[in-house]
Amino acid sequence: MRKSYILSVVLFVFTAGVFAQQDAQFTLFQWATPYYNAGAIGEQSNTLCFTGIFRQQYTGWNDYIVDANGNQKKYNTSPQQIYFSMESYLRKLHGSLGVSVIKDKIGYFNNVGVKLGYSFKLRIPTGSLGIGLQAQLLSQKLDPSHFSPTQEGDELINNMAASGESWLDLDFNFGLFYKADRWNAGIGVTQIAEKIRLSGDKQTLKMARNLYIHGGYTWVLPWDPSWEILPQALIKTDFSAAQFDLMLLARYNGILWFGASYRIQDAVSVLFGARPFFNSSNNYLKGLEMGLGYSFTTSKLGFKTDRSYGDIEIMLRYCFDIYKEEVFSGYGSTRSIYKNQY
Repeated sequence: MRKSYILSVVLFVFTAGVFAQQDAQFTLFQWATPYYNAGAIGEQSNTLCFTGIFRQQYTGWNDYIVDANGNQKKYNTSPQQIYFSMESYLRKLHGSLGVSVIKDKIGYFNNVGVKLGYSFKLRIPTGSLGIGLQAQLLSQKLDPSHFSPTQEGDELINNMAASGESWLDLDFNFGLFYKADRWNAGIGVTQIAEKIRLSGDKQTLKMARNLYIHGGYTWVLPWDPSWEILPQALIKTDFSAAQFDLMLLARYNGILWFGASYRIQDAVSVLFGARPFFNSSNNYLKGLEMGLGYSFTTSKLGFKTDRSYGDIEIMLRYCFDIYKEEVFSGYGSTRSIYKNQY
């Protein structure tokens, strides 16, 4: 039994059993909120946003396989996640539309998912409440090409290699997201149905239903308003076990931010980022944001040769206003004021 097979089993048990987590996970989870909470789609009102996140998990995890000629080859089996989303607030719909794509390579599994969702924005005096629903298509494919069985001619592996095992699932996600001036909180449920298989073996692995509870606060230092402290928390559970992510960021002048996060029994991370044109008067530049995170593996998956020496995560977001600023003007009778149309 090779290490890559062990990694697949450990990750499946580790994430599905202990951490109750089959969805992809991100260290910079604050920028991937619509992935696990449909209510957070278009949380930045009046804007069109594009977000991309790349994560190389358990970097350095390698396996050694023996080819047909008896030569030993090194093969990287560390998981990898790529996430891209586009979301926009649309006034005529009184809410936001969003589409996202996720590619999650974990062990021998390659998962590709597409989500399309809508979040209704209920405006209240103290903030806004997003009520969202997403439809999700998930394609799972098993890649046996790098299996290295101890016994030649394994019938199960040969059949998988010949058939190119794959599955296609349909599911739905629901979420509520409340955003006030200085704080936010949300709750989301993914894979609500769990059992809608469109094609493939009905008995194979399915994505588990997961519950997410998250929130954050922005505290402006009273003695120096140019500094803001942003604590964030995320709880994930499949109703049998739970995992906790805690994040603390400091942001200076709205431009530079840095901090750390902790995922219980998994990793300690350092985070850096910037919104370089945040104070610019150019509407098409001020919405650019970049982030970088590096996680030190604290579980038994790290600290040995060809094991994990950390996770690397890169985030890029670009947002801009799609509605002009409202301007009031009048002409003719002073009793009639006309609002500019846009």
